[in-house]
Amino acid sequence: MPFAFDPKAAVPLFANEYCALHPERARPFALKHLNLTFHVISDCLCLGSSQQAFLPAHGGALPYILKDSCPYLANEHGLPGIAAGALPGGVVELDEAAPFFPPGAQNLWHWVAESLPKLLALEQTGYNGPYILPQDSRVAEETLDLIGIAPERRLRAGGVYRVRRLLVPPRLSGFTLADNMPLTAFLRQSLLDAVGGLPGGKRCYVRRVGTRVIANEEDLLPVLADFGFETMVPEELSLKEQLRYMTNADCSLMPHGANATLTLLQKPGSVFIELFGNRYVSYNNMHAVRLLGLRYHAAVEDLDLSSCRDPLMPVGAYLEEGARADIIVDPLHVRILLETALAGI
Repeated sequence: MPFAFDPKAAVPLFANEYCALHPERARPFALKHLNLTFHVISDCLCLGSSQQAFLPAHGGALPYILKDSCPYLANEHGLPGIAAGALPGGVVELDEAAPFFPPGAQNLWHWVAESLPKLLALEQTGYNGPYILPQDSRVAEETLDLIGIAPERRLRAGGVYRVRRLLVPPRLSGFTLADNMPLTAFLRQSLLDAVGGLPGGKRCYVRRVGTRVIANEEDLLPVLADFGFETMVPEELSLKEQLRYMTNADCSLMPHGANATLTLLQKPGSVFIELFGNRYVSYNNMHAVRLLGLRYHAAVEDLDLSSCRDPLMPVGAYLEEGARADIIVDPLHVRILLETALAGI
């Protein structure tokens, strides 16, 4: 089927807006118990890229770009340009499909907090069709292995699919999970069912590698040893092993990052201590804290303006650089924090 996609003519809109424009071609599909609403769109060409773009196959060349899978308002301005990135030849014909490839889907937190809850919810409805998944996402592949999604149901973003029945997932930012406890509880239970649990209890330091690591870790480890912590390196374990490892954690301590996703598997009422640098603080896991009643403590590195190498550096650039900067912890601060946080445990 020949077609042309001009991103300059594209119309970014939400699926419910398309429903209002073409009620004969689209309808909502509500899962009220989880506060989620999918949209079913009939007969369209779905362009697989880092956003969901489609052309109505029922006539007309007007392209739409679905904003539902762009989790953050600030990113919407780039939707047409992003969707223009994938126009390979050939069209794959599908009876039905559900696209799950929003930005950041290669990241553990973004995938588990923003895509996986919707995928699990759709699966629970009895949907047994294919999913269009992000390319080169190890965490997505491992997750689908965990929950038993057969390889033949996994398609790759980057192609063009003519879909008779496209199930569009709703917009979901991981930050909004803190306001949706039924969905958060469903996500946790689904993961627990997939990985099982460990008996007893432990205190664990979840080590980060790459960027935003603890720069003076040699000063931190002796303090943690005094309180009986063991060290876990996620990169040395499969995703299933990482999730299962956390199920008997009485206390976890870690630098801020995607690994904090694992706190959703901790014991209810346990302790979670998150270490931040002084230029990048983002509370991504409040859904786990609220659901499990975690005793949460954020330890932020002391502010040191000398770390700004250029006094004329714009504030935005300074903060963005901080997202990659390593963290220096105060061992005495951590010791006092642990004395308080672990009292009675």
